[in-house]
Amino acid sequence: MTRVPDDDRRRFAVAVADAAGAVVELLGAAQPRTGVPFPIAELLPPLTVRHRALQEAVDGYPGPLAVDATGRTDPLGQELAGLMSWLQLLRVLYRGLDDIPEPMRITAGRSFSAAHLAARRVRDRARRLAA
Repeated sequence: MTRVPDDDRRRFAVAVADAAGAVVELLGAAQPRTGVPFPIAELLPPLTVRHRALQEAVDGYPGPLAVDATGRTDPLGQELAGLMSWLQLLRVLYRGLDDIPEPMRITAGRSFSAAHLAARRVRDRARRLAA
């Protein structure tokens, strides 16, 4: 297994922490509620930008993300994959909507909450690695 220089790992962690932190802010400010219009059309573009930033960080990282330098499972890689999956789900499922239809609100609320939690975990773990 190739050893990734500490500078590369730190740059990766900073980029991931920044993008995940922005996702935390975006999703923390917007949660679907019954009877309240939800600005999904305004929320998806900045989430897409952050998803792309995470993808670029992954694409630019020179080593594996599934395992760390010792060959052990790398929790950041797994949590990052989960966050990116949630962001992709939101982008695809709610694409083209101006609001979330009432019958979809409960499921949407769960999805947004899960993505928010995943983003907080990734942000916090990446910040620790970047320090």
